[in-house]
Amino acid sequence: MQYVVLKGHQGGYQLTLKQNAAFSAIIGELKTLFKKLSQEQINGEKAAVGFNIDTQNRLLSVTEKQQVQALIEQYPQFQVERITADVISKTTAQTLKEQENIHLNRMVIRSGQEVKISGDVLFIGTVHPGGILRATGSIYSIGRIEGIVHAGFPASNTAIVVGDLSRASQVRIADSVDILADSKQKFTPRSVTYINDLHLLDYGELDQLKTIRPKLYNQIGEA
Repeated sequence: MQYVVLKGHQGGYQLTLKQNAAFSAIIGELKTLFKKLSQEQINGEKAAVGFNIDTQNRLLSVTEKQQVQALIEQYPQFQVERITADVISKTTAQTLKEQENIHLNRMVIRSGQEVKISGDVLFIGTVHPGGILRATGSIYSIGRIEGIVHAGFPASNTAIVVGDLSRASQVRIADSVDILADSKQKFTPRSVTYINDLHLLDYGELDQLKTIRPKLYNQIGEA
């Protein structure tokens, strides 16, 4: 069984570590893979080859991350660019909840309903098609969004939306709107929607928060 999947992309490679595999099996396969890659000399230049590592729905511990990085960086021509997962940790979710102006919301918002929240919200409920969740601050969703989410209502351009919007009909921040039914954007539970420097809705990942919103990153720490 293949526990590690390697794919090339512009400027480097992506490694996907299968979420259901034992970590020891993944390490064993990584050792074999990088020995082979090193022998094949996939990098003919002096510049290092970067690897983005996707752990799917598995959150690696600090020790496990260090093991993966140490294994790969035994080879001078290889380096780890980043390690990401499709989930946020319970610690991160709890930290968000404990922020002074974070409101925990478990509501089921049905078609035709509109719920407005003052401040930031950690949303673990459901927004059905035709329902609207509005917040004056940011929206952190680990719930199910099939309707509309509107952060930064009515005019806060610094608000963000974190979460999987793959089923949402619209996302709004301040007065900016994106119709997601027409979008090819791919979302994960770690996706971040924000307004960029050109005042347009843009998308990133939670591990980019330090660059996207430095002040917010300093409040909630590393995701």
